[in-house]
Amino acid sequence: MQTGDSLLVHYHDANLLVLEKPSGLLSVPGRGVDLQDCLSSRVQTRFPTALVVHRLDRDTSGLMIMALDKASQRNVSLQFEERKVQKVYECIVQGTPKEYSGCI
Repeated sequence: MQTGDSLLVHYHDANLLVLEKPSGLLSVPGRGVDLQDCLSSRVQTRFPTALVVHRLDRDTSGLMIMALDKASQRNVSLQFEERKVQKVYECIVQGTPKEYSGCI
């Protein structure tokens, strides 16, 4: 579901949001006036109680989970901390990689 404020919401219930973060946008505000535009600020204009659970690097696009209450934030954050969340990163490359997959 695309909202009027250009947020792409993939999932929304009483406790959680799953949103698409575009490449080039910070997950959370950075230091400095020029680094205040970020996904969390944009989300909080529509969902004022939204809390960050994890981050993606500025140049990384992908799905981000945000909690809508403190208990959900703690629960999901703990799942990330305990490595219960499986993350998959895909990239577009020029040419053909020697290996099908790998670790960074």
